[in-house]
Amino acid sequence: MSPRPSIEELYVSHGPAVLRRARQLLGNEAEAQEVLHDVFTSLLQDPGQFAGLSSAMTFLYRVTTNAALGRLRRRRTHDRLLADNQRGREEPLQPSPEVLVELRASLLSLPDELARVAIYYHMDEMTQDEIAELLGCSRQWVGKLLQRLAERERGSRA
Repeated sequence: MSPRPSIEELYVSHGPAVLRRARQLLGNEAEAQEVLHDVFTSLLQDPGQFAGLSSAMTFLYRVTTNAALGRLRRRRTHDRLLADNQRGREEPLQPSPEVLVELRASLLSLPDELARVAIYYHMDEMTQDEIAELLGCSRQWVGKLLQRLAERERGSRA
């Protein structure tokens, strides 16, 4: 069994993949850079969170996805509060130049677990077995989550 890589080695070897993942989910370079920073700062502060139970890339992929989803949710809350604050003013603020695609908007309405499964399955085109390994659950559970996603999609079209 080889020793776990240092955080510096993880950054050098996997930092570009973390940045690509964050950029893909957020659609914003500056925010993607912040997620990259946040992921590795978190590891510096608590190296024990990577227990070596999965590959480093699997761990970083999961952490990056969670960080990006959290950032999307905070952005939505910020935009809502800003809009609430602007009601009744003569000149509303200009909308943000960043426009989220339909997928990003729909992700915000999903519970975390369903949002992650949607990203892994639809954006990353992972198999149910791959998703199960990444989430640390059974393939059957992933199938049930995908079924819930399909039901929500059918409900939103009705």
